[in-house]
Amino acid sequence: MDGITIGALAEELDERLRGALIDRMAMSDRNTLILHLYSQTEGRLALILGANPSRPVFELTAGSAPPALNPPPSFVMFMRKHFRRAKLAHICSPEGERVVRFLFHTIDELGDEQDLQLIFECMPRTANLIVVNERGVILNPLRHIDHSVNRAREILPAHPYSPPPEQPRPSAGTCLTKTADGLFAHVKPGSSVSQAAYGAAAGFSPILGDEAAYRAGIDPHVPFLSLDADGKQKLADAVKSICRQVAEGIRAPGVYAVECPTSREFRWVAAHAIPLTHLPYKKPYARVSDALTDYCRSASEGDAFQRLRASLSRRIGERMKKTARKRELHESELARGKTSAADKLKGELLLAYIYAVPRGASEVHLENYREQGSTVLCELDPRLSPAENAARYFRRAKRNERRFDAASRLIEQDHDELAWLASLATAVDRAESRDDLLAVEHEFNVRTDRSPGENQDQCARDGGKAPGKPASKERRRAKAYEKEGKKAQRRGRREAPPLPPREYKSSDGFTIFSGRNNFQNESLLRKAGKDDWWFHVRQQPGSHVIIASAGKEVPERTIAEAAGIAAWYSGAGRLGGPAEVDYCHVRDVKKPPGSSPGRVTYSQYKTIYAAPLDPSSLRPDASGS
Repeated sequence: MDGITIGALAEELDERLRGALIDRMAMSDRNTLILHLYSQTEGRLALILGANPSRPVFELTAGSAPPALNPPPSFVMFMRKHFRRAKLAHICSPEGERVVRFLFHTIDELGDEQDLQLIFECMPRTANLIVVNERGVILNPLRHIDHSVNRAREILPAHPYSPPPEQPRPSAGTCLTKTADGLFAHVKPGSSVSQAAYGAAAGFSPILGDEAAYRAGIDPHVPFLSLDADGKQKLADAVKSICRQVAEGIRAPGVYAVECPTSREFRWVAAHAIPLTHLPYKKPYARVSDALTDYCRSASEGDAFQRLRASLSRRIGERMKKTARKRELHESELARGKTSAADKLKGELLLAYIYAVPRGASEVHLENYREQGSTVLCELDPRLSPAENAARYFRRAKRNERRFDAASRLIEQDHDELAWLASLATAVDRAESRDDLLAVEHEFNVRTDRSPGENQDQCARDGGKAPGKPASKERRRAKAYEKEGKKAQRRGRREAPPLPPREYKSSDGFTIFSGRNNFQNESLLRKAGKDDWWFHVRQQPGSHVIIASAGKEVPERTIAEAAGIAAWYSGAGRLGGPAEVDYCHVRDVKKPPGSSPGRVTYSQYKTIYAAPLDPSSLRPDASGS
């Protein structure tokens, strides 16, 4: 949202909402204020003003608003006190500034009429909502700014409100009277053509700089000082053409998109009141507010998607590091456990040569009757007899044997968990929607909703103990952990969100399913017919892909498409080369008992080399089938 779009928005809102009454007020988060308005001409509307420093948000919708925070923050309580049944009298914006002023007629606690302004400063990093009285004194801001943050402009209650510093650039109307040298007199050395263009007029943004360069037929990234006089004049004419549209009130609201290089999907990059001819895809709107509403909503959903993806990646990464550290500890225990055979041999030698072992010795060299010509050094406790030292070695050998068996099982469990976490990490990287991430998050929460004793519970199931530390109390605690973990897993499965698997139509009309997470992979496998075909990338985490054959012979083209989808939703990557994809009938796929979700074994399989295939071309709405 630049100053040009905000100015057009303010003019439009003043025509649409003047005279509207505030019905209710709420906040959906700590930065977003929701005003429920009633207008005789527009009906009931929800005006959403988001002062998030990372991305300010504006939405005006007749639909449902986001849920409110409970308990409500102090700012919305202040708004309810002073703006209950307030009447919206006027909406304006300083020319070229990203500031919207809402003037309300209200009645104070004594019944006297007063005018209050709600000022929405929608600049990134400094976005704010400020309530100002008719004398220009701040009553309450959403975000308090004191001298430690900004010594030149404090925003605190009882302080006079000072607007943001004005831009040292002429207005759009003034630019029409300037020459090329006058327009670009401000250009600094090293500035690009785009920077020179958007710095010529107040309210211009970098995207309008690119638009001016496109209209002039000049690369926006080349240095401005490299242009000759003719190039500068063309750029000046392009800037003036935009300024003329602004000054004459020519509006063509729209949301603009570019195509993602990694897929066939579009990414919305801007919403503007001026037509942007340099962007290839446009969705036109009749109103600026509608365009901004849809764009901000899409951007907010995209930000939420990225935040959830980053959060899941961080949590999975931390879990992988923790499991890797446990595996290192278990490997060290395994190395200690391998000495059991040597300890047992020393005990046997002590018993065999008990007559030759002097009492009170701290060590003794004994001939190894298993390997002629070699001796074994046996360390002794001088306080014990030779027979007691032999018994000590046998006890140590037995303990190390238990340690070896337990560590072997735990290392296998660690490898299994690391493979499961790698599959989750791949699913997060390949997620295309919030539903995909929610499915992965659900699986992660169900599997990790256990107490820290989950390593011991495997030993308890196998009838063993923690490596080298036999303790009945820990074994009982491990069983309790196992019981709670199973309850949590059953509870999580019952409360699983009803997300359907991904479903596509092949070019030959066969239905292809792809799981969003490991739980869904197993569900697909259980529900599939024995003659259906199962696909998975070899020795890499990824989604299970099923072709519902319905007893028919599956053509090679459908098999290639299913293999491409398996490569697309796998660790092979979407920009890499062909991957090895194994496929077989569902009847040849088995799940090992007690294994982690999604882990299977299979036989009677074939292998096909398949490049990652974007499945959007196979969706029924895209293919028309």
